[in-house]
Amino acid sequence: MLRFLVFVLLLAFNSAPLAAQPRLSADSLLAHLKELSSDRYEGRRTQEAGNLLAGEYIRQRFQGIGLLPFSGYFQSFKFYNRLAKAAVSGRNVVGYIKGAARPDQYIVLSAHYDHVGVQKGEIYNGADDNASGTSALIELARYFRTHPPRHSIIFAAFDAEELGLQGAAAFVDEPPVPLENILFNLNMDMIGRNANDELYVCGTSHYPFFRTPLEKLARQSRLSISFGHDGPPDDWTNSSDHACFHRQGIPFLYIGVEDHEDYHRPSDVFEKIRPGFYTDAANYILQSLRWLDEHWAELDTGRGK
Repeated sequence: MLRFLVFVLLLAFNSAPLAAQPRLSADSLLAHLKELSSDRYEGRRTQEAGNLLAGEYIRQRFQGIGLLPFSGYFQSFKFYNRLAKAAVSGRNVVGYIKGAARPDQYIVLSAHYDHVGVQKGEIYNGADDNASGTSALIELARYFRTHPPRHSIIFAAFDAEELGLQGAAAFVDEPPVPLENILFNLNMDMIGRNANDELYVCGTSHYPFFRTPLEKLARQSRLSISFGHDGPPDDWTNSSDHACFHRQGIPFLYIGVEDHEDYHRPSDVFEKIRPGFYTDAANYILQSLRWLDEHWAELDTGRGK
């Protein structure tokens, strides 16, 4: 009987017209992205002035939206940078919304906000990598603040991803909530452009219970949603912050695009973002997160509910 009800729910959700689904504000998404990828932030390299300014921008947005802090919005950490042969300080920006039904169970939505700074006098603005994911993180927080989720959602803007996933590693090493209370991580990294309108979902080979609902939601999207890059020959399992959750046995989804010609180049600028693609990508993530939050107990995750 339960399986039949799950099927009916999936069918009903899949048949709802695209226009009827809630959507994020394209103007707000693009405004954050334009700001965070501007020269003012000097490529947002960890510990440098532009990065600190970006962290403060995110903190102000989180506080203004009404996200709850744990012990302040900043989670500070230090690590040794072997390349620079020096200790480096980083800051994650973290806030949460308390779940209406299961406040002691958490979803972690993440995006790294750091980039690679200024090199040889050129600013690497990192519009797609990863001002795009960070801006979506802010607007998703705004949505769920006014549409309370069933489970608590942690919104984590990680620092020092470019230096070896250091911010995410610090988060799981000193988590604000018990790791066993984290249901899954959805990580966004580079969601702002793709010439073929392709968006990739990585993680379903490791955690197959994600596949069916996300495929059904993909059919409603204007984008071409592909599943993979979580095994040979092109494996993204360890390519961004979600890897730190996976290593702890916490299920993950990583949503992003393949590398393009402007990846880690000073030409990764706001003007190269494709607004229609970006807003559709952010809204696919919204629909996926909404469905998983509402129907988590119906999934055969192999973990405690």
